[in-house]
Parts: sequence; structure tokens; C-alpha cells
Amino acid sequence: MSQPVMLERIVEAGRKLFARQGFHATGMRDIAKLAQVSIGSLYHYFRSKDELFLAVVRKAFEERLVQARELMRQGLPAPEILRQVLTVYFAGFAKEPETAQLLSRVWAPEDPALWRKLSALLEEYAQAIAEILAEAIRAGAIRPVHPLLAAYALLGMAGAITLRAAQKDAVAEEFRRSGAEELAELAWHALRP
Repeated sequence: MSQPVMLERIVEAGRKLFARQGFHATGMRDIAKLAQVSIGSLYHYFRSKDELFLAVVRKAFEERLVQARELMRQGLPAPEILRQVLTVYFAGFAKEPETAQLLSRVWAPEDPALWRKLSALLEEYAQAIAEILAEAIRAGAIRPVHPLLAAYALLGMAGAITLRAAQKDAVAEEFRRSGAEELAELAWHALRP
């Protein structure tokens, strides 16, 4: 098995188990077993469970950034970019409830030590979103705002909705169904020129 394939299998197994069982209940041996790799191979790629969890979260964030940048390259209007990014974000919840569970664990981690590492990753993600917002400001697509502050505001809204959408009740179902449209509308009202 090639190294990229093995790495992908490990990260995917980690995503599934962290989402399903939580951080503390997931063991490295469980991940190795699901990924069908030896424990030694797992530790070759990730020195700790924290490191693997961060890789799983980073992958989820990077997929969303790639999508947003691609939509910008297509020249779509800013409200449509917001709507599409959030639609894909929330659509993942309906297709894979594990996605909502995993992302909710980012916003409410079980381990305080892990929160410090997640905060650094969220800062990277916020900086990337801020760059996208700054580009939109230069293009006149959104009003002048402090890009990093706006990025954190968007992340905060998405995080709060993610936490609620990860639950198993009628309100959570409604949030999963209409969260993208509502959040895009709220964000656009705050950012429109």
C-alpha cells in the first residue's frame, strides 16, 4: 500500500471513530484496526492521538477553504459563495451525521489541553478566511470590515450552529435542514456593501 493511501485510510478511520465515540473513547489501536494498518504504521504517521485528531480537523477545514477559493475563482457573487460554502458544510451533516459530531467536537473539545492546539488550528483557518474576505473587500464584493474579526464572527456562528445541529432532536434536524440558508442570509446582511 502506498504511503498516501495509508495516510488517507488512517485519517478517515480517525474521522469516523472520533465522530462516533469522541476523543477520549477512541484509542489508537481502534483507529489502526479500522484503517487496517499496524499500530507501528499508525505511529509512523502520527506520534499521538492529539496529532491525528488535529490532522482530521485540518482536513475538514482545508476541504472547505478549497471550495470557497474555487467558488471565488468562478467569479460567483459573494452571497452565492457564502450560500454554497455553508450549504456544502451543512449538507455533510445530513449525508454523514458523523460529520456534525466530529465538527461539534472541535467547538466543544473533551480535553482542555487539546483546546489549545485546536485554537492554533482555528487561528490558521480564521487567517485563511480573512484572506478570502480581504480579497472580496478589494473586489468590492463586501463592505470594508476587519477581515480577521469578520472571519472569527463567521466561525463563531458556524460553530454554535454546529454544536446545536449535532444533537438528536427536532430542532437539530431543522438546523441541519435550514442552517445553511439562514446562516448565509445572516452573514450576507452583515457583509453586504
